[in-house]
Amino acid sequence: MKKILFLALLAFGMSARGQITLEDTYDSASSLGGNNDQLMMINFAVSGKQYVNINRVGKTIKIYNLNHSLIKSISFASFPQDANNQAYFLYFSENLFSTDSKVAFIYVYYPFNGFYSTQIRDEDCALLFQADSAGPSVINTVIQQQFPIFETPSGTKMILSYKNVHDQAKIFSLPGTLTSSINEENNNLLAMQNKSFLSNPYPNPTQNSTKIDYTLPDSVNEGEIVFYNLQGTEVKRFKVDKTFSTLLVSTADIAAGTYLYQLVTSVQSTEGKKMVVIK
Repeated sequence: MKKILFLALLAFGMSARGQITLEDTYDSASSLGGNNDQLMMINFAVSGKQYVNINRVGKTIKIYNLNHSLIKSISFASFPQDANNQAYFLYFSENLFSTDSKVAFIYVYYPFNGFYSTQIRDEDCALLFQADSAGPSVINTVIQQQFPIFETPSGTKMILSYKNVHDQAKIFSLPGTLTSSINEENNNLLAMQNKSFLSNPYPNPTQNSTKIDYTLPDSVNEGEIVFYNLQGTEVKRFKVDKTFSTLLVSTADIAAGTYLYQLVTSVQSTEGKKMVVIK
């Protein structure tokens, strides 16, 4: 009898603590995979919270209900393509960019020659807006994916990306709730961890070479320092990591003039800095 009572109490304790359970798995949805796919939750103003899956190889955006049934599939195969197949999608909305209830979004891509270009498209692929040689300052921040836990009418969900053969993202049901105080504390923590630093060049102006100090966010190991002329055309690009914190840049092979540069990582881009080359 004591053994039965102990097992009953143990079962009750486990039940009271709750379980984190796998709810569903999406293929071609992992931001950690080679294609930088995405699975995120968007709170649409009209239809409420839904899952949005971006498949960059298949060139599709699929929107699912909270029960994981497919609502609609949008093809972006006809969109101008990014040089590195890494176009960004931001601000999915039903009423931000137009007066109808169609889903619309910002599409940012890097052409094969030129600077970032920004478009706004709706679910029928209609072009609502275009700005060439222009990109939003949050292009590499992707705020909608910074936090993996979401409150929904069907409970609290956690989305995790997996680095595996199918580039999967998995949705877990959590037993508790995400309070506003937890969310605020994590906002502050993420801001501190994901802070990049990029120095002014020294010497500046420079004739043959200059140095630039940089710091990568805690959450990333690699980035790129990219240089542009004042027309927005890229002139140099250097990969950097945490092995060093200073980049030596040769300017002997570029013309005299003023150039802008920034540190680009998977979570953010720094503000542009100015470098002057003299001959």
